[in-house]
Amino acid sequence: MQCRHCRHIWRDTTAAPGDVAGALDAAATAWTQLGSTMLAAADHGSTMGRIAAKHSRAPQPVPGEWVGKRLGKYEVRSVLGLGAMGHVYEAYDEDLQRVVAMKILPRRIDPLHQPLGLKMFLQEARVAAQITHPNVVTVYEVGQQDGIYYFVMERVHGVTLAALIEQSGPLPIYQACYTIAHAAKGLAAGHALGVVHRDVKPGNIMIDTKGRVKVTDFGLANVAGAAGIAELADRTLGTPGWISPEIARGEPPTAASDIYSLGLTLYYALTRDRLIKAKSRSGMIQAQQTAISVTRAQLPAEWPSRLCEILVQCLQADSRHRYQSADLLGTDLLRALVHDDLDRTIELDDSLQQGPRLVPAWLGWTALLLTLGAAVALAALYFSK
Repeated sequence: MQCRHCRHIWRDTTAAPGDVAGALDAAATAWTQLGSTMLAAADHGSTMGRIAAKHSRAPQPVPGEWVGKRLGKYEVRSVLGLGAMGHVYEAYDEDLQRVVAMKILPRRIDPLHQPLGLKMFLQEARVAAQITHPNVVTVYEVGQQDGIYYFVMERVHGVTLAALIEQSGPLPIYQACYTIAHAAKGLAAGHALGVVHRDVKPGNIMIDTKGRVKVTDFGLANVAGAAGIAELADRTLGTPGWISPEIARGEPPTAASDIYSLGLTLYYALTRDRLIKAKSRSGMIQAQQTAISVTRAQLPAEWPSRLCEILVQCLQADSRHRYQSADLLGTDLLRALVHDDLDRTIELDDSLQQGPRLVPAWLGWTALLLTLGAAVALAALYFSK
């Protein structure tokens, strides 16, 4: 059944919609499941934390331009990663006495001759700084020294989902659901601000040693309104193999575009296999442009029906048929942590404007009139004495 107000789909076939007693039983079951879900989420969080601690590695002594030097109040200590849009270092904040991560704009991106590169670099910092959510990496500061631009963020001690799967193989179903559910919650916080990530993939999802999931790298984000970068609005951006069909075709991205990418990421986490395959980047983009909706028959028969329904709803070729809310996707994935063989989606006609009545209207009015009549009779009897 689908709520006509919030559009949430309730999955329960144990009671007929017209059966009031059954509806009350279903509500009680839902509350029980909610408590179980919270306990299960906590348990999976600790499990993921132990896995992340096992596979996370200390920074290697890789030569880096800034290692051993200072930028502002920060002492740069080691290299964490080298990317096209910035090099990430571990640094030490001497004022607050804490370890941080620092992303530095490479010298080869000259702000004078490549202003778009600088705009994208700064937008990544500003976008992430606006999103205050436990599932998004926190940005502390943006600065520049002698023409060198950098921004400082929390140091996440853990491992990317991509590295974790590469090292240990596919995740068990519940751990995969836990990870993607929390990534969805982080993306939902961005969507609420008009920010579409556009580069959702296993490499941009981190799990720290306490089991917390963090979405990273908003460098290709599409920002609604004047805050966005005009030069990026109509470009096909993202990583081939992880983008949605509409982005591959050069159409405007929406929250549903990120949701499609999350569906691809969840499938990869469960199988260590990509749904989109090709021998070249251009081949991947072409394959995604003409991608068709995933069906239940394409998914392993042994997977729980609830999980398959979630994946099918994420991986619809038409964005209108996907989840329209990453927050709702995250909630459904957390509910999937609770095993229930009877759980199914009941799809109602979209043309229905009113939800199903549990009690017919005439019966409600009859009960009200009988109650009022009884009250009047009792009052008359009392005063007659």
